[in-house]
Amino acid sequence: MGKLSPSDSYTVAPIHQHVDLLDQCVQLINSEWPRSYTARLWSLKSSKDTLPTSMVLIDTAENEKSTVLAHAKLSPIPSDSEAVFIETVVVDRRYRGKGLGRFLMNEVEKHCFKTLRLRAIYLSTIDQEGFYAKLGYNFCKAMNMFGTRNAFNTSTKKIWMKKTQPEWNSNDTPSR
Repeated sequence: MGKLSPSDSYTVAPIHQHVDLLDQCVQLINSEWPRSYTARLWSLKSSKDTLPTSMVLIDTAENEKSTVLAHAKLSPIPSDSEAVFIETVVVDRRYRGKGLGRFLMNEVEKHCFKTLRLRAIYLSTIDQEGFYAKLGYNFCKAMNMFGTRNAFNTSTKKIWMKKTQPEWNSNDTPSR
């Protein structure tokens, strides 16, 4: 499998529309960040059309059985109802370097900006800032993900990045 091509049969969809893929999704996320199966499953089952939403990149060509290749979780930010925090972005190790992460993020951005009508996307990373910068994300201050006050979190070693609606509009025709 090389880079993505227009003929590839990839779909990005909320996991709650594909509950038969929950187990595959748990296994994928736990392959990168081990956690109890029950806790991970509970988190995925909280996915809904509003937020939080767990998005999965699915390959439907493989033996007519859908395969989860990547995942991203979209979480609400209590202090900013017009923004989202993207977390738990992971691509199956066997499929990395083929454009799947870029494809997943482009589809997630479409969902955030066009479907959910949000104005900003935040994320944090430890070692993928180059990848996100290529996608148009800019460095920003750390933020509070849990309270309703917009107090910045300065205790983390993570790198925080942000993309806004105007930045996305200039890049809203992603290449596959």
